[in-house]
Amino acid sequence: MAHATPQRYSPDILIEQLREAAEEIAPELQGVRAEETLEGEAAQMMEEMADALKRIANGAPRPQDLARAALEARAPLKPIGAPKNTVVKLHRPRR
Repeated sequence: MAHATPQRYSPDILIEQLREAAEEIAPELQGVRAEETLEGEAAQMMEEMADALKRIANGAPRPQDLARAALEARAPLKPIGAPKNTVVKLHRPRR
């Protein structure tokens, strides 16, 4: 009896799931931002590699350079999640 191969997740879905996990775990790791967690870095690495592969598949010049850049993982970490609201509601001064 043949077993059905389970459907695999696309890179976009995996990246989204990793970022969500990073946002969930970051508050428990005091002082660690979501993008600095293992899940956050894995999401960015996967995104960079998927982007490099797409560009190579579309015939980008110098594909080895694209691959090397993706593997070096030197790009700054991108923030994950919505930015914190820094707008403060002003209160009327007391007299």
